Amino acid sequence: MSMFTLPVFLRRHVLFTLLNLAGLAVGIAAFLLVSLYVAEEGTVDRGFAHADRLYRVGSQLNVGGQSIKLTFSPDDLAESLRQEVPEVEAVTRVEQDRVMLGAATRYFEQRVLWADPDFLRLLDYPLERGDPALALARPDGVVVTRELARTLFGDADPMGRTIEVRHGPALTVTGVLAPLRQSHLVFTAIAAEAARGDKSWAHAKPRAWSDISGVTTYVRLAPGASAAAVGAALPAFVNRHNPPNPDKAGGGMDNMVSLRLDPVPDIYLRVKALGTVAGGDVGTLQVLGGVALLILGIAIANYTNMATAQAITRAREVGIRKLVGARRRQLVALFTGEAVLLAAIGTVAALALMELARPAFQGLVGRDVSLAPLPRGWLLPLLLATPVLVGVLGGFYPALVLSGYRPGEVLKGRAQAPGAGRVRAVLVVAQFAVSIALMVATFTVQRQVAHVQAAGLGYQPDSLYLISNLPVDLARAATLKAEVARLPGVRAASLSSLVPAAESESLSSFDLPENTRSTLRQARGIASFTADQDFFATYGARLVAGKGLPAGWKPAEVDEDKPRYLILTETAARRMGYAKPEDAVGERLSINSEDPTEVAGVVADMRFQSARRADLPLMFLIKASGEHLTVRLAAGDQRATMAAVNAVVDKPYPDAEYLRRAFADERIESLYQSERRQARVFAAFGGLAVALANMGLFGLTALTAARRTKEIGVRRVVGAKVPDIMGLMAWQFTRPVLLANLVAWPVAWWALHQWLLQFTVRVDQAPLTFLAAGAVALAVALVTVAVHVIRVASAPPVAALRYE
Repeated sequence: MSMFTLPVFLRRHVLFTLLNLAGLAVGIAAFLLVSLYVAEEGTVDRGFAHADRLYRVGSQLNVGGQSIKLTFSPDDLAESLRQEVPEVEAVTRVEQDRVMLGAATRYFEQRVLWADPDFLRLLDYPLERGDPALALARPDGVVVTRELARTLFGDADPMGRTIEVRHGPALTVTGVLAPLRQSHLVFTAIAAEAARGDKSWAHAKPRAWSDISGVTTYVRLAPGASAAAVGAALPAFVNRHNPPNPDKAGGGMDNMVSLRLDPVPDIYLRVKALGTVAGGDVGTLQVLGGVALLILGIAIANYTNMATAQAITRAREVGIRKLVGARRRQLVALFTGEAVLLAAIGTVAALALMELARPAFQGLVGRDVSLAPLPRGWLLPLLLATPVLVGVLGGFYPALVLSGYRPGEVLKGRAQAPGAGRVRAVLVVAQFAVSIALMVATFTVQRQVAHVQAAGLGYQPDSLYLISNLPVDLARAATLKAEVARLPGVRAASLSSLVPAAESESLSSFDLPENTRSTLRQARGIASFTADQDFFATYGARLVAGKGLPAGWKPAEVDEDKPRYLILTETAARRMGYAKPEDAVGERLSINSEDPTEVAGVVADMRFQSARRADLPLMFLIKASGEHLTVRLAAGDQRATMAAVNAVVDKPYPDAEYLRRAFADERIESLYQSERRQARVFAAFGGLAVALANMGLFGLTALTAARRTKEIGVRRVVGAKVPDIMGLMAWQFTRPVLLANLVAWPVAWWALHQWLLQFTVRVDQAPLTFLAAGAVALAVALVTVAVHVIRVASAPPVAALRYE
């Protein structure tokens, strides 16, 4: 009998069945899509052989309480580890680079890894063609992706063919990589490092370990070796090769350089350091996972609500089943089984919905997401368990309500569902509380991102056009800047080693003069960069102390090694022990040489990195060169001016193949990609939560309006108007929404307060944001209720009185 009950019930209650199915399908689809994405992110770099024993040896520079976390390590670290650390089973090095690769005079910019011969033995990226053990053993060997091979050689066999590196060596293809999965390393080719000849590591001059370039070292520990024990031994290991220098490190005996072991499977998601090319975001994963569970919970609550609301319509069926001998546990199993079957149908619908929603979801998370992994690993049990869990969670309570009817009361028409109304009210409050909290989060995150992009920068980012990666060449740089500054539509131009969102970082320590006005005798942890005399005017920085650089003065060639002037920020002046910015002006500091450099002025703090970091103490040495050109464009249509600037830049630098062009506000925006992604997640899932909550409200309103049809008819007969009935019914359903605000507001405030603490510049949690979210939820709920109430209340009273 039970196998035929659900189809009959489906046919009798088509509207509510479709609403239940739609809600469950949407909730399950969101949950499974997020689970798929989290699973893919969590498996990055875990497919390597012996992945649990693979580590990247990262470094950190420590100066005066400040530190810079690097992915790189000393150039000759690999050999020292191999000889002195017995727990290290194997070690290899790699250096990331951008080069122009070509064949038949056609060149394409590519990301290339220069690697040791045994690189593919440790990080065993799979090859379609070639032998991983031998591919990089050849001094000019290179393995390429299938896409790069097709770009360079078309459909021809790439094996053994020659690839030219512009201004570099010729390489021979010794392997073709299989399609690459997501990784912390991004590349299209891996080349034998020996191919660089005189520029290779074997020919490099020995350097101090504190002079770290771009080499990355990976190790594989021996079976049973303890990473913690190796990490504990690293400080002594470093001290043997790079003895501590108290003057540089900050006055103690700590080493300026420290090493750490980053587990390779953790790098992509959990390790953030200078030099990282690609990485995921744990915060976004946590937000996505939490919100997806909330969406699934709303869908389950919808089902529970409508199932309990419909229970009275099945009371007679329950009474008859009990009269013919059905026990309560059998009825609970029956109705829970119906819920599981409905959830199974919803899961099938969710799979189709996932495929439809996948492009939008990929845009939301910024990564390709395939449904192919669903039948594999732990995702398959999750897929199979979802309809059971959802069905039981959503159907068990309604099954208890249905099975609790007493046959006598049912047949007399007095069946009631004790407590079901209160449970429905609680679930409606919970649904709308989630929706309101997500809307508050959306508004607040968007406000915060907009705020930090403009507030507290210390300069005016509008119309600043940046060209980066210029070769450092004093003569060409001076000519370039002069020509750009003369162009129509250009208001100012400057050369510097620092621009917004630049990867470069610096830490300096130096002695202060004996007769200093500072309370200190040594400055430590000051970030030192170079800028020319027009930098502060170009950026619109505000001078707070001193007169600045002498009028008309320009840095000469001698200033490249012995700068005459420098400019400090307020934070730098405080860090150096000056009570007031004015006290720093005129001080003569020995920075890079015995010839002192004069502090010409102090400017307001300038933020070039994310607002998640405190204001850095910046010191600008005034020089005439720099790898970044900043151009302030005049307002209006700037396209012609940009084209003219680009043409001027390209002329003196025909060999500069990796120039990067962008506006300052675009680069600043890139610092907050994670926050913007979280805002999109909140907005998308918040809208989904509101839609699902109102879908449930729509069904509840329809049931309630149908049950009160006769009551409404009587009220109409005795003179009640449609607005009166509308007000009566609307109040019944808006009370839970109003109560949901009281639940959502404190929870949302606390969660957002914790989130905002990571920023040094942050918005206030304005009451208007909370009121706006509550008003939106209430307005949507009222419209949903009005659809049914107006239809029933507008019907002729005679028809309503005949309804029952």
